[in-house]
Amino acid sequence: MHKLILGLLLTLLIANLSFAQHVISLPFIAEIQLNDRLQIQVSASLAEKNPKAPITIYNGKEVYQLSVKKRIGDTIVYQFPAQDAEWRVAFEKDFSEARGWWINYNKKVPVRYPVHLYMTLSEMLPKPDSIFPELFGRWKVLFEPGTPNEEVLVGVFQQEMNGRIFGSFLSETGDYRYLHGFAANGKLHLQTYTGYWAFVVEADLNSSNEMSGVFYSGGKSSSPFKAIKDETVQLREESSLTYLIKRDEPVLLKDLIKMNGRKTTIDLASEKQLTLIQIMGTWCPNCLDETKLLQELQAEYGNRGLHVVALAFEVGTDTKKQRARLKNWVKSMKVTYPVYLAGTSSKDAASARFPMLNGIMSFPTALLVDQQGKIISIHTGFSGPATGEAYTDLVKKYKQEIESALE
Repeated sequence: MHKLILGLLLTLLIANLSFAQHVISLPFIAEIQLNDRLQIQVSASLAEKNPKAPITIYNGKEVYQLSVKKRIGDTIVYQFPAQDAEWRVAFEKDFSEARGWWINYNKKVPVRYPVHLYMTLSEMLPKPDSIFPELFGRWKVLFEPGTPNEEVLVGVFQQEMNGRIFGSFLSETGDYRYLHGFAANGKLHLQTYTGYWAFVVEADLNSSNEMSGVFYSGGKSSSPFKAIKDETVQLREESSLTYLIKRDEPVLLKDLIKMNGRKTTIDLASEKQLTLIQIMGTWCPNCLDETKLLQELQAEYGNRGLHVVALAFEVGTDTKKQRARLKNWVKSMKVTYPVYLAGTSSKDAASARFPMLNGIMSFPTALLVDQQGKIISIHTGFSGPATGEAYTDLVKKYKQEIESALE
């Protein structure tokens, strides 16, 4: 029996060694310097010691794969999926570390931050003997408390035994996506990083039911906040955010630009079909989460009469560059429904398209339009998968509205 067990162990060991020879993943930490004092550390891995190999980054429970776009001398340009952003880094000969830049082109003027990758086997975590407070549940969060700019958000957190925290902030214009980090010894650190966003939350835990700190967005913007644990906290009803002021006016979308550059007009009153309009931009991370859901809804209800269409409001005024960015986004996201360029990336431009509404206050916004071309449902912002129950409830609401309209 002992020989049999030993033989099995040796077989497994040989198999694992053989597998490891073919699948080599090099673990890294990417340090991104947002300003003189603020830095985030992102877990990453390189598929193999090869300048053509992709880099994978881990944003909490979200995974991005950065593909190689091109090489400029010793510098490798890695492209973010579905985001107009890239890493430009140069590796040492042994691939033990790399230095370069994160460049975000989603802004009117591109911004860049230093990036330093170094090989390591573990990410930065609290010591095992740390004191871990209980933070799971819902929190009432006040940004800029006591000022005219005070804003109420809802924090939703899940917690693991080792102090790890996962969750997000819900706001009326969308969630803050995959916030993750740890809480230990009276301190909370959370962050999220995409090609477009870099958020950092640093807070002092005054008790297990109260905290105060600073929310950082990129390297320049910061907001003080206070939070108390409150399982009953809710945001305002969606119906009070974006609403109809001309209930019987049908939707008419003039001078939309197709991906081939030609203009078109969509008269939903004459289309005679249930239409879900996505008001979005490729620069909008919440729009990525919404797009995945809308593709699922199109697949589930398309044969019953649902038609999904996206109106993109893009950074800049050069329509060729806007269309090129849109084409890359459609390809990267594998979008199966029609996408049109509708204007520049401003709420005023989006609002002008829908005079029957009080205005568009958020990207994304989704409008369900009935077979007579009239808006019957409005969703402002989007609570994505990082919000847990809020996302589950939102998906149910979408489906109920669609099924009711189809019946």
